[in-house]
Amino acid sequence: MKNIMILFLFLFANSCYSREEYKSTFLEEAAINIPVKWKVNKKNDCLIISDEHANSSDYLKLCRNSSSEKSDYFTMNDGGEWEAVTEGIPVLADINVTPKFTGMSAVISCKSEDDAGYHSEQCFQAGIDLPKETNFIFTGRGDPYFFDYYKSIYLSFKIR
Repeated sequence: MKNIMILFLFLFANSCYSREEYKSTFLEEAAINIPVKWKVNKKNDCLIISDEHANSSDYLKLCRNSSSEKSDYFTMNDGGEWEAVTEGIPVLADINVTPKFTGMSAVISCKSEDDAGYHSEQCFQAGIDLPKETNFIFTGRGDPYFFDYYKSIYLSFKIR
């Protein structure tokens, strides 16, 4: 009985305290860390990142663009605070500033279309503006369970 209890304790502790392993993935001059078991497809200047066991509609997309002066994803409100551009209620953005770039992220209300019509759901979006007129846009959709992963991927962003 004692051996069985030790075995259960070992198995339970191993599954509860194991860390997710991450791998580096590159897009032009940038690098992000994604879970090892996730897959990445590169298309044009974008990476489509998803859990291999998730639905095909659950993904995070990272694209590199030449930036314009106006963001399509974030705007400053009358109070001087940054908000995510959404089809719903304005959402204040989380702002991350480093010496190399400024980034903003938010979980927003968004609409998607499929064979059954339009649906409103929550989506993840983030933008990183580099000083040299380049930006990286993260857009994620799917089960809100993945949004913590999306945010950790976004926060792992590094300039090479």
